Amino acid sequence: MYHKEIRHASEILKKNNHVLSLTESQVFLVQCDNNVYDVSRHSFFYNAIFDEATLVKSIRLEDFLTYVESLEYPTVDVLFLWNIGRCGSTLLAACFEALDDCVSISEPADIFAPWLKKDVYGPKAYQRLLEALLKYHLYQIQQQKPKTKLILIKPYSFAFWYAVESREMQRFRHIFLYRDLKPFLISSGIFAKIIGNTRRHSLVAKIINFEKLINEGTRSLINATAQFSPHKAKKIEELLEKEMCLLNCVTSISTVLLYYIYTQLLYQDKINLIGVKYEDVRQDVIAVFKQLLTHINRDVNEEEMNRVLESTKKDSQENTALSSFNKTKHVDQRVLDQFQFTTSVLRMFDLEYMCENGAKLPNTISL
Repeated sequence: MYHKEIRHASEILKKNNHVLSLTESQVFLVQCDNNVYDVSRHSFFYNAIFDEATLVKSIRLEDFLTYVESLEYPTVDVLFLWNIGRCGSTLLAACFEALDDCVSISEPADIFAPWLKKDVYGPKAYQRLLEALLKYHLYQIQQQKPKTKLILIKPYSFAFWYAVESREMQRFRHIFLYRDLKPFLISSGIFAKIIGNTRRHSLVAKIINFEKLINEGTRSLINATAQFSPHKAKKIEELLEKEMCLLNCVTSISTVLLYYIYTQLLYQDKINLIGVKYEDVRQDVIAVFKQLLTHINRDVNEEEMNRVLESTKKDSQENTALSSFNKTKHVDQRVLDQFQFTTSVLRMFDLEYMCENGAKLPNTISL
């Protein structure tokens, strides 16, 4: 693929330019001539820019940051849809996608590009990057879709650290989507089939590089936790070092940390944050959606609401063996063992009540 060096920073504002990767001194962008926001063609944004890229461009990092910082902030509302995974985020995102002026982005890796190099950039440069990359992406959406008034961003679950570390997060609204613990662990069964009861230092674990996943995922959440409680973060780091079951390291510990970060963001009034349970969405998705619209001060017309109703058929959990714990007649020993382990971790954070079906975190929508 052809590579072009950008000599004038204003060139980055051309339509269809998207950040691909970063180094300590360069930003690499790709030009994508087709619509990368077409969710019917691209389930994940990071896949879209790879599939649609026609040209690679590069610009000095400092030039990129300085120019983006000089721009007026895009006049759009931004809503982050955080989730623990396997909890119906596709269904809820589809409701928002049915609105006339909403653009939905699923797992935009460009916004979170600097997170693995925080120590390399240093605290000040790291903050600049977090803020500039998000601002640039919002600006590009406005360029390509000028009528956009609401942007829904659905990050990967591990990225909840971003809500802690980025000052920009305070200007936006946030939803945290989760589900009952036992159905969640059963839903993680697809992941379990891949690794089974693989031990952490086994040959299989080395082949699939699970230490990297633990470092990039679970430890990033531990670092976010440390900003609220260094003592709890140290305890969970010690547990992570000793735990040999990969499922416990990657799924159980991370889920509890997501719960804890959510509660601390609420208690410290860091950001505008509301909880949603998958079970409530399944019971009455329209009632939940209407409450969310109130949360973001958004009105919808009848035609939009009809499209929202149609979009509820897109639930990826519907009619699967994993759709409900209550429908599952047999729970294998793996789930029972993992449930017991997760309960013990919840206890460390005074969140043991979340192991019960029907339990809700604070500030969660009620039907």
